[in-house]
Amino acid sequence: MQTVTLLAFLVFLFTYALISVRRVRSVSIERPAAALFGALLMVLLGVVTADQVVEAIDLDIIGLLLGMMIIVSCLEITGLFDRVASTMVDRCGDCFTLLWVSMGITALLSALILNDTVVLMFTPIIVKVCRSIDANPIPYLVGEALAANIGSVATGVGNPQNAYILIQSGISFTEFAIALTPLAVMSLLVAVAIVALVFRKDLFDEGLRPHPIDRSLLAAASPKVRFEIPFFLVLGVLIAVFIGFLASSWLGMPVSLIAFLGGCFLLLALPLVKKDTGTGPILRGVDWTLILFFVGLFILLKGVETSGLMALMLGSFEDMGAGVAGVAGLTVVSSVLSNLISNVPAVMLLSPMIPVGDDTLWLSLATSSTLAGNATILGAAANVIVVEKGLSMGAEVRFLDFLKAGLPVTLVTLLISVLLLGL
Repeated sequence: MQTVTLLAFLVFLFTYALISVRRVRSVSIERPAAALFGALLMVLLGVVTADQVVEAIDLDIIGLLLGMMIIVSCLEITGLFDRVASTMVDRCGDCFTLLWVSMGITALLSALILNDTVVLMFTPIIVKVCRSIDANPIPYLVGEALAANIGSVATGVGNPQNAYILIQSGISFTEFAIALTPLAVMSLLVAVAIVALVFRKDLFDEGLRPHPIDRSLLAAASPKVRFEIPFFLVLGVLIAVFIGFLASSWLGMPVSLIAFLGGCFLLLALPLVKKDTGTGPILRGVDWTLILFFVGLFILLKGVETSGLMALMLGSFEDMGAGVAGVAGLTVVSSVLSNLISNVPAVMLLSPMIPVGDDTLWLSLATSSTLAGNATILGAAANVIVVEKGLSMGAEVRFLDFLKAGLPVTLVTLLISVLLLGL
């Protein structure tokens, strides 16, 4: 192993440990700080050059996140989340029903639009609902993240790696959806059952009866919200952005630019129609720590790539006989890589090894890279968004909280995927 590869490996392990533990002695280390420190070490040790730092930062993802965060902040200001939280609780009589309804809605939306966008909008709703009924938000946030990844399996626009595979493989949108929607439905049922089992004390009493929702708490916590012109302005921009997502290929514009332009428009337009709101409150609703976290991860993963560590890991899989020529082998390699370096870089690394026309392997790469992202917080961008957004609202999902539900969901759903695609 070359010196630069060894340095990249040590920095990666150290950074991953900091992100996972988040506390050294009595000092709390936030995930963005850990990721940026890892990026700093990559630069100082010469693993990544200055030019590679600029190249590593994916402006498409940053633009998409920033634009959607601005829109979500405007929705918060105009009262949408209070109304949706009230409606959800009004339709759900107990905590278990609230769990599967929220996971079902998240999965359905994640099949239609990018799952990162869905969790950006839905996480504040989940936290508000739980606060209104005095419930622990952790089971619902974990369930939301798992459902977002599972739902995104179903279509070629559900997540960034699926969109990449859809383009590279030549599989049509319809064929993709027909092949993987049944898998997504079965995986969602598994996820609901496992989350309910892992967090049963928060959802059921000793007789396994679901905890009822106290309506009096809801009435006291959720004031009536009137929807006025500012709300309809924001909603109109959101609908226009979603239409832009669907028509992005026809427009010749990336979804990141569409989201960013929508956010920029609201920064100017909302204060004009809502006199008590300025640009400052809107920008304060943006989770800047999440942006910094992604910047740090981009640079860290660039070091893993340029140092040769990524190629070394692939070679190790080949030596162990877990090649990418079959569904099972590809699933193993893709799953491990997706948790080590995140699923989008893993797909980009593995796709050149899969021949165009072998639809089964392409679909296997899509399912394994996405479902494997449920194992840990760092496995998928949607997980990070849920955890960081929840933390900013006072609901902390610890690494172990996520792992004890996410890992069994990942193992069972990957097994289902291998069986379905292998047959």
